[in-house]
Amino acid sequence: MGENQDFLKYRCFVDRTDQPLLMTKSRIASCNELNSAREGYEMLQLKQLKSETVEPGCKFPDNFTGKWINTANYNSKVLINSTHIYELSQPDQGAAEPLYFVCKESRDRRYMVAKLGVGGCQVDYICYDFTIRHHNIIRWRAGRAFPRKDFRSVCAWSAFDNEAHWRYNTYLSANPYAIECPIRGKYQFTQDGESRLTTRIGPTARPWDPEETCSIWESSLQICSDDPNTIKIDVERCYSLDYRARPTQFKYDVVDYNLQCIGFWQEDTIGFLVTYDKEDAFSKYRCWVYQRQSYGTLFISRSARSACGNHQRPWSNSSFDGASVRLTLVENERKHDNCPMNFDSGKNPWKEHLFLNYLNSVPTLCVSLGVFILSLVLSINS
Repeated sequence: MGENQDFLKYRCFVDRTDQPLLMTKSRIASCNELNSAREGYEMLQLKQLKSETVEPGCKFPDNFTGKWINTANYNSKVLINSTHIYELSQPDQGAAEPLYFVCKESRDRRYMVAKLGVGGCQVDYICYDFTIRHHNIIRWRAGRAFPRKDFRSVCAWSAFDNEAHWRYNTYLSANPYAIECPIRGKYQFTQDGESRLTTRIGPTARPWDPEETCSIWESSLQICSDDPNTIKIDVERCYSLDYRARPTQFKYDVVDYNLQCIGFWQEDTIGFLVTYDKEDAFSKYRCWVYQRQSYGTLFISRSARSACGNHQRPWSNSSFDGASVRLTLVENERKHDNCPMNFDSGKNPWKEHLFLNYLNSVPTLCVSLGVFILSLVLSINS
Protein backbone atom coordinates (compact mmCIF):
# COMPACT_ATOMS: atom_id res chain seq x y z
CA MET A 1 0.00 0.00 0.00
CA GLY A 2 3.01 2.34 -0.07
CA GLU A 3 3.69 2.61 3.67
CA ASN A 4 7.16 2.03 5.13
CA GLN A 5 6.00 -0.12 8.04
CA ASP A 6 5.45 -3.78 7.21
CA PHE A 7 2.15 -4.04 9.12
CA LEU A 8 0.74 -1.15 7.00
CA LYS A 9 1.58 -2.70 3.66
CA TYR A 10 -1.40 -5.08 3.86
CA ARG A 11 -5.11 -4.62 4.50
CA CYS A 12 -7.98 -6.94 5.42
CA PHE A 13 -11.36 -6.82 3.66
CA VAL A 14 -14.68 -8.26 4.83
CA ASP A 15 -17.74 -8.57 2.58
CA ARG A 16 -21.10 -10.36 2.56
CA THR A 17 -21.93 -13.48 0.58
CA ASP A 18 -25.21 -12.02 -0.64
CA GLN A 19 -23.72 -8.51 -1.17
CA PRO A 20 -20.16 -8.91 -2.50
CA LEU A 21 -20.04 -5.29 -3.71
CA LEU A 22 -20.31 -3.98 -0.14
CA MET A 23 -17.18 -4.38 2.03
CA THR A 24 -15.09 -2.75 4.72
CA LYS A 25 -11.33 -2.24 4.83
CA SER A 26 -9.14 -2.48 7.91
CA ARG A 27 -6.60 0.18 8.96
CA ILE A 28 -3.79 -2.36 9.39
CA ALA A 29 -3.11 -5.96 8.31
CA SER A 30 -5.23 -7.41 11.12
CA CYS A 31 -8.92 -8.33 10.66
CA ASN A 32 -9.73 -8.09 14.37
CA GLU A 33 -11.15 -4.59 14.08
CA LEU A 34 -13.69 -5.59 11.39
CA ASN A 35 -17.03 -6.73 12.79
CA SER A 36 -19.08 -6.90 9.58
CA ALA A 37 -19.26 -5.57 6.04
CA ARG A 38 -20.69 -2.31 7.42
CA GLU A 39 -18.53 -1.88 10.53
CA GLY A 40 -14.86 -1.16 10.06
CA TYR A 41 -12.20 1.45 9.43
CA GLU A 42 -13.43 2.29 5.92
CA MET A 43 -16.57 1.08 4.11
CA LEU A 44 -16.44 0.62 0.31
CA GLN A 45 -19.41 0.50 -2.07
CA LEU A 46 -18.33 -1.00 -5.40
CA LYS A 47 -20.18 -0.60 -8.69
CA GLN A 48 -20.03 -2.95 -11.64
CA LEU A 49 -19.50 -1.57 -15.13
CA LYS A 50 -20.31 -3.27 -18.38
CA SER A 51 -16.94 -4.01 -19.93
CA GLU A 52 -17.76 -4.58 -23.61
CA THR A 53 -20.50 -3.98 -26.15
CA VAL A 54 -21.30 -6.59 -28.79
CA GLU A 55 -23.35 -5.77 -31.88
CA PRO A 56 -26.13 -8.28 -32.73
CA GLY A 57 -25.95 -10.24 -35.97
CA CYS A 58 -29.30 -12.10 -35.99
CA LYS A 59 -32.80 -12.01 -34.55
CA PHE A 60 -34.83 -14.30 -32.35
CA PRO A 61 -38.33 -15.43 -33.41
CA ASP A 62 -40.99 -12.75 -32.99
CA ASN A 63 -43.09 -14.78 -30.56
CA PHE A 64 -40.12 -15.08 -28.15
CA THR A 65 -40.42 -11.40 -27.19
CA GLY A 66 -41.68 -10.78 -23.66
CA LYS A 67 -41.12 -11.60 -20.01
CA TRP A 68 -40.30 -15.16 -18.97
CA ILE A 69 -39.32 -17.34 -16.02
CA ASN A 70 -36.26 -19.60 -16.35
CA THR A 71 -37.14 -22.79 -14.47
CA ALA A 72 -33.56 -24.09 -14.88
CA ASN A 73 -32.09 -21.24 -12.83
CA TYR A 74 -34.13 -20.75 -9.64
CA ASN A 75 -37.04 -19.15 -11.54
CA SER A 76 -34.88 -16.20 -12.55
CA LYS A 77 -36.49 -13.37 -14.50
CA VAL A 78 -35.84 -13.28 -18.24
CA LEU A 79 -36.55 -10.47 -20.70
CA ILE A 80 -36.28 -11.22 -24.43
CA ASN A 81 -36.43 -8.79 -27.34
CA SER A 82 -35.61 -9.33 -31.01
CA THR A 83 -31.81 -9.47 -30.50
CA HIS A 84 -31.03 -9.70 -26.76
CA ILE A 85 -31.81 -11.94 -23.79
CA TYR A 86 -31.45 -10.34 -20.37
CA GLU A 87 -31.54 -12.64 -17.35
CA LEU A 88 -31.36 -11.69 -13.69
CA SER A 89 -30.17 -14.76 -11.84
CA GLN A 90 -31.33 -15.04 -8.22
CA PRO A 91 -29.68 -18.07 -6.56
CA ASP A 92 -30.53 -19.28 -3.07
CA GLN A 93 -27.15 -18.07 -1.81
CA GLY A 94 -25.21 -15.13 -3.17
CA ALA A 95 -26.06 -11.89 -4.91
CA ALA A 96 -28.21 -11.54 -8.00
CA GLU A 97 -26.16 -11.83 -11.19
CA PRO A 98 -27.33 -10.04 -14.37
CA LEU A 99 -26.47 -11.74 -17.66
CA TYR A 100 -26.75 -10.50 -21.24
CA PHE A 101 -26.96 -12.72 -24.32
CA VAL A 102 -26.62 -11.15 -27.78
CA CYS A 103 -27.72 -13.03 -30.88
CA LYS A 104 -24.78 -13.32 -33.29
CA GLU A 105 -25.67 -16.03 -35.84
CA SER A 106 -28.47 -18.52 -36.43
CA ARG A 107 -29.15 -21.55 -38.57
CA ASP A 108 -32.41 -23.56 -38.49
CA ARG A 109 -33.22 -23.70 -34.75
CA ARG A 110 -29.69 -23.11 -33.39
CA TYR A 111 -28.65 -19.65 -32.24
CA MET A 112 -25.09 -18.67 -31.37
CA VAL A 113 -25.13 -15.94 -28.71
CA ALA A 114 -22.44 -13.86 -27.04
CA LYS A 115 -22.62 -14.10 -23.25
CA LEU A 116 -21.79 -10.83 -21.46
CA GLY A 117 -21.43 -10.81 -17.70
CA VAL A 118 -21.59 -7.40 -16.05
CA GLY A 119 -18.12 -6.67 -14.69
CA GLY A 120 -16.51 -9.50 -16.65
CA CYS A 121 -13.69 -9.06 -19.14
CA GLN A 122 -14.24 -12.13 -21.30
CA VAL A 123 -16.96 -12.69 -23.90
CA ASP A 124 -18.07 -16.30 -24.20
CA TYR A 125 -20.02 -17.80 -27.09
CA ILE A 126 -22.80 -20.30 -26.40
CA CYS A 127 -25.21 -22.09 -28.71
CA TYR A 128 -28.92 -22.31 -27.88
CA ASP A 129 -31.14 -24.97 -29.39
CA PHE A 130 -34.72 -23.63 -29.34
CA THR A 131 -37.88 -25.50 -30.25
CA ILE A 132 -40.86 -23.71 -31.78
CA ARG A 133 -42.83 -21.92 -29.08
CA HIS A 134 -46.10 -23.53 -28.05
CA HIS A 135 -48.65 -22.22 -25.55
CA ASN A 136 -46.77 -20.36 -22.77
CA ILE A 137 -43.54 -22.35 -23.14
CA ILE A 138 -40.20 -22.04 -24.90
CA ARG A 139 -38.08 -25.18 -24.68
CA TRP A 140 -34.33 -24.86 -25.05
CA ARG A 141 -30.96 -26.33 -24.23
CA ALA A 142 -27.55 -24.65 -24.16
CA GLY A 143 -24.15 -25.95 -25.21
CA ARG A 144 -20.72 -25.41 -23.72
CA ALA A 145 -19.09 -21.98 -23.67
CA PHE A 146 -16.37 -21.25 -26.25
CA PRO A 147 -13.92 -18.32 -26.26
CA ARG A 148 -13.97 -17.95 -30.07
CA LYS A 149 -16.77 -16.96 -32.43
CA ASP A 150 -16.95 -20.00 -34.71
CA PHE A 151 -20.45 -21.26 -35.47
CA ARG A 152 -19.28 -24.69 -36.65
CA SER A 153 -17.56 -25.33 -33.32
CA VAL A 154 -19.92 -23.53 -30.95
CA CYS A 155 -23.13 -24.97 -32.43
CA ALA A 156 -21.86 -28.46 -33.23
CA TRP A 157 -24.23 -31.10 -31.85
CA SER A 158 -21.33 -32.53 -29.86
CA ALA A 159 -21.16 -29.25 -27.90
CA PHE A 160 -24.49 -30.04 -26.21
CA ASP A 161 -25.11 -32.28 -23.25
CA ASN A 162 -25.69 -35.72 -24.72
CA GLU A 163 -26.19 -37.74 -21.55
CA ALA A 164 -28.75 -40.51 -21.54
CA HIS A 165 -31.33 -38.60 -19.48
CA TRP A 166 -31.02 -35.06 -20.85
CA ARG A 167 -34.16 -32.99 -21.33
CA TYR A 168 -35.01 -29.57 -22.64
CA ASN A 169 -35.12 -26.68 -20.17
CA THR A 170 -38.07 -24.32 -20.25
CA TYR A 171 -38.89 -20.63 -20.28
CA LEU A 172 -42.39 -20.10 -18.86
CA SER A 173 -44.38 -16.97 -19.57
CA ALA A 174 -44.43 -14.54 -16.65
CA ASN A 175 -48.05 -13.69 -17.56
CA PRO A 176 -49.48 -17.05 -18.64
CA TYR A 177 -52.88 -17.62 -20.20
CA ALA A 178 -54.94 -20.76 -19.66
CA ILE A 179 -55.23 -23.41 -22.38
CA GLU A 180 -57.27 -26.59 -22.74
CA CYS A 181 -55.85 -29.36 -20.59
CA PRO A 182 -54.58 -32.51 -22.34
CA ILE A 183 -56.50 -34.69 -19.88
CA ARG A 184 -60.25 -34.59 -19.42
CA GLY A 185 -62.67 -36.56 -17.34
CA LYS A 186 -63.62 -37.24 -13.78
CA TYR A 187 -61.28 -39.40 -11.70
CA GLN A 188 -60.84 -40.76 -8.22
CA PHE A 189 -57.22 -40.84 -7.09
CA THR A 190 -54.84 -42.26 -4.56
CA GLN A 191 -51.59 -40.46 -3.77
CA ASP A 192 -48.16 -41.46 -2.61
CA GLY A 193 -45.12 -39.28 -1.96
CA GLU A 194 -43.16 -37.03 0.37
CA SER A 195 -45.39 -33.96 -0.06
CA ARG A 196 -48.96 -35.13 -0.49
CA LEU A 197 -51.90 -32.96 -1.41
CA THR A 198 -53.79 -31.75 1.63
CA THR A 199 -57.17 -30.17 2.18
CA ARG A 200 -56.61 -26.43 1.85
CA ILE A 201 -60.01 -25.26 2.97
CA GLY A 202 -61.61 -28.48 4.10
CA PRO A 203 -65.00 -29.15 5.62
CA THR A 204 -66.23 -26.84 8.31
CA ALA A 205 -65.34 -28.09 11.75
CA ARG A 206 -68.12 -29.94 13.49
CA PRO A 207 -70.82 -29.52 14.65
CA TRP A 208 -72.39 -29.43 11.17
CA ASP A 209 -75.90 -28.64 10.17
CA PRO A 210 -77.96 -31.61 11.48
CA GLU A 211 -79.66 -31.92 8.09
CA GLU A 212 -76.29 -32.33 6.31
CA THR A 213 -75.00 -35.88 6.60
CA CYS A 214 -72.42 -37.78 4.58
CA SER A 215 -71.68 -41.48 4.78
CA ILE A 216 -69.08 -41.86 2.01
CA TRP A 217 -66.03 -39.68 1.38
CA GLU A 218 -63.87 -39.83 -1.74
CA SER A 219 -61.11 -37.95 -3.58
CA SER A 220 -61.86 -36.19 -6.85
CA LEU A 221 -59.88 -34.81 -9.80
CA GLN A 222 -61.91 -33.49 -12.70
CA ILE A 223 -61.47 -31.53 -15.93
CA CYS A 224 -64.87 -31.13 -17.53
CA SER A 225 -66.18 -29.47 -20.68
CA ASP A 226 -67.69 -26.53 -18.80
CA ASP A 227 -64.17 -25.48 -17.71
CA PRO A 228 -61.60 -27.42 -19.82
CA ASN A 229 -58.71 -25.11 -18.81
CA THR A 230 -58.76 -25.92 -15.09
CA ILE A 231 -57.89 -29.03 -13.10
CA LYS A 232 -60.11 -29.14 -10.03
CA ILE A 233 -58.80 -31.30 -7.20
CA ASP A 234 -60.76 -32.09 -4.05
CA VAL A 235 -58.76 -34.21 -1.64
CA GLU A 236 -61.85 -35.10 0.37
CA ARG A 237 -65.40 -34.63 -0.89
CA CYS A 238 -68.76 -36.14 -0.07
CA TYR A 239 -70.10 -38.84 -2.38
CA SER A 240 -73.76 -37.93 -2.42
CA LEU A 241 -76.55 -38.85 -4.90
CA ASP A 242 -80.28 -38.22 -4.87
CA TYR A 243 -83.00 -40.80 -5.51
CA ARG A 244 -82.53 -40.40 -9.30
CA ALA A 245 -78.78 -41.16 -9.03
CA ARG A 246 -77.91 -37.56 -9.76
CA PRO A 247 -75.09 -35.84 -7.84
CA THR A 248 -76.14 -33.46 -5.12
CA GLN A 249 -74.18 -30.54 -3.71
CA PHE A 250 -72.91 -31.16 -0.20
CA LYS A 251 -73.06 -27.98 1.81
CA TYR A 252 -69.46 -28.10 3.07
CA ASP A 253 -67.69 -29.22 -0.12
CA VAL A 254 -65.15 -26.71 -1.50
CA VAL A 255 -62.57 -27.43 -4.23
CA ASP A 256 -59.07 -27.48 -2.74
CA TYR A 257 -56.94 -26.87 -5.86
CA ASN A 258 -57.78 -24.96 -9.04
CA LEU A 259 -54.81 -25.54 -11.37
CA GLN A 260 -54.73 -23.70 -14.69
CA CYS A 261 -53.13 -25.61 -17.58
CA ILE A 262 -50.65 -23.35 -19.40
CA GLY A 263 -48.74 -25.81 -21.61
CA PHE A 264 -48.03 -29.44 -22.42
CA TRP A 265 -45.79 -31.49 -24.71
CA GLN A 266 -44.31 -34.93 -25.18
CA GLU A 267 -40.68 -35.88 -24.73
CA ASP A 268 -39.24 -39.40 -24.78
CA THR A 269 -42.78 -40.85 -25.20
CA ILE A 270 -43.79 -39.24 -21.88
CA GLY A 271 -46.30 -36.40 -21.52
CA PHE A 272 -45.41 -33.19 -19.67
CA LEU A 273 -47.91 -30.67 -18.33
CA VAL A 274 -47.27 -27.28 -16.70
CA THR A 275 -49.90 -25.76 -14.40
CA TYR A 276 -50.22 -22.38 -12.72
CA ASP A 277 -51.67 -21.92 -9.24
CA LYS A 278 -51.49 -18.44 -7.76
CA GLU A 279 -52.34 -19.83 -4.30
CA ASP A 280 -49.31 -22.14 -4.18
CA ALA A 281 -46.95 -20.62 -1.61
CA PHE A 282 -43.91 -22.66 -2.69
CA SER A 283 -44.06 -22.40 -6.48
CA LYS A 284 -46.88 -21.03 -8.61
CA TYR A 285 -45.64 -23.11 -11.54
CA ARG A 286 -45.66 -26.90 -11.34
CA CYS A 287 -44.55 -29.51 -13.83
CA TRP A 288 -46.46 -32.78 -14.10
CA VAL A 289 -45.36 -35.98 -15.88
CA TYR A 290 -48.30 -38.08 -17.03
CA GLN A 291 -48.91 -41.32 -18.89
CA ARG A 292 -51.90 -43.53 -19.53
CA GLN A 293 -51.64 -47.03 -18.10
CA SER A 294 -54.96 -48.38 -19.35
CA TYR A 295 -58.17 -46.99 -20.79
CA GLY A 296 -59.39 -45.62 -17.46
CA THR A 297 -56.17 -45.44 -15.40
CA LEU A 298 -53.43 -42.79 -15.47
CA PHE A 299 -50.22 -42.11 -13.56
CA ILE A 300 -49.32 -38.48 -12.99
CA SER A 301 -46.34 -37.21 -10.97
CA ARG A 302 -45.94 -33.64 -9.68
CA SER A 303 -42.51 -32.00 -9.55
CA ALA A 304 -40.98 -30.63 -6.37
CA ARG A 305 -40.51 -27.21 -8.01
CA SER A 306 -41.38 -25.46 -11.26
CA ALA A 307 -39.26 -27.76 -13.47
CA CYS A 308 -39.53 -31.52 -13.83
CA GLY A 309 -36.55 -33.56 -12.75
CA ASN A 310 -34.33 -35.22 -15.34
CA HIS A 311 -35.13 -38.63 -13.87
CA GLN A 312 -38.79 -37.94 -13.11
CA ARG A 313 -41.27 -40.43 -14.53
CA PRO A 314 -45.08 -40.72 -14.25
CA TRP A 315 -44.67 -43.21 -11.39
CA SER A 316 -42.02 -41.17 -9.51
CA ASN A 317 -42.91 -40.10 -5.96
CA SER A 318 -39.62 -39.10 -4.27
CA SER A 319 -37.38 -36.05 -4.28
CA PHE A 320 -34.53 -38.25 -5.56
CA ASP A 321 -36.29 -38.19 -8.94
CA GLY A 322 -37.37 -34.56 -8.55
CA ALA A 323 -40.98 -35.44 -7.68
CA SER A 324 -43.07 -34.56 -4.65
CA VAL A 325 -46.18 -36.71 -5.08
CA ARG A 326 -47.64 -39.32 -7.45
CA LEU A 327 -51.35 -39.62 -8.21
CA THR A 328 -52.97 -42.77 -9.56
CA LEU A 329 -56.12 -41.68 -11.39
CA VAL A 330 -59.02 -44.08 -11.94
CA GLU A 331 -62.00 -43.04 -14.06
CA ASN A 332 -64.98 -42.20 -11.88
CA GLU A 333 -67.55 -40.66 -14.21
CA ARG A 334 -71.14 -41.50 -13.39
CA LYS A 335 -74.23 -41.40 -15.56
CA HIS A 336 -75.22 -37.78 -14.95
CA ASP A 337 -71.79 -36.19 -14.37
CA ASN A 338 -71.50 -34.84 -17.96
CA CYS A 339 -67.70 -35.03 -17.81
CA PRO A 340 -66.47 -37.14 -20.76
CA MET A 341 -62.94 -38.53 -20.79
CA ASN A 342 -60.27 -37.46 -23.27
CA PHE A 343 -56.51 -37.96 -23.40
CA ASP A 344 -53.82 -36.13 -25.38
CA SER A 345 -50.31 -37.54 -25.16
CA GLY A 346 -48.80 -34.15 -26.10
CA LYS A 347 -47.06 -35.49 -29.20
CA ASN A 348 -48.19 -32.45 -31.22
CA PRO A 349 -48.78 -29.47 -28.88
CA TRP A 350 -49.33 -27.13 -31.86
CA LYS A 351 -52.39 -29.06 -33.05
CA GLU A 352 -55.85 -27.47 -32.97
CA HIS A 353 -58.24 -29.73 -31.09
CA LEU A 354 -61.70 -30.73 -32.25
CA PHE A 355 -64.00 -32.40 -29.69
CA LEU A 356 -67.44 -33.92 -30.18
CA ASN A 357 -69.03 -34.46 -26.80
CA TYR A 358 -72.43 -36.06 -26.12
CA LEU A 359 -73.92 -34.44 -23.05
CA ASN A 360 -77.36 -35.52 -21.85
CA SER A 361 -77.94 -37.27 -25.23
CA VAL A 362 -77.48 -33.96 -27.08
CA PRO A 363 -74.43 -33.76 -29.39
CA THR A 364 -72.31 -30.71 -28.72
CA LEU A 365 -69.50 -29.68 -31.05
CA CYS A 366 -66.58 -27.92 -29.33
CA VAL A 367 -64.09 -26.30 -31.71
CA SER A 368 -61.34 -23.76 -31.30
CA LEU A 369 -61.65 -20.23 -32.67
CA GLY A 370 -59.06 -20.90 -35.40
CA VAL A 371 -60.94 -23.95 -36.71
CA PHE A 372 -64.23 -22.02 -36.69
CA ILE A 373 -62.81 -19.08 -38.68
CA LEU A 374 -61.19 -21.44 -41.22
CA SER A 375 -64.47 -23.31 -41.72
CA LEU A 376 -66.34 -20.03 -42.16
CA VAL A 377 -63.89 -18.77 -44.79
CA LEU A 378 -64.07 -22.04 -46.75
CA SER A 379 -67.86 -21.99 -46.72
CA ILE A 380 -67.94 -18.39 -48.01
CA ASN A 381 -65.47 -19.13 -50.82
CA SER A 382 -67.42 -22.17 -51.91
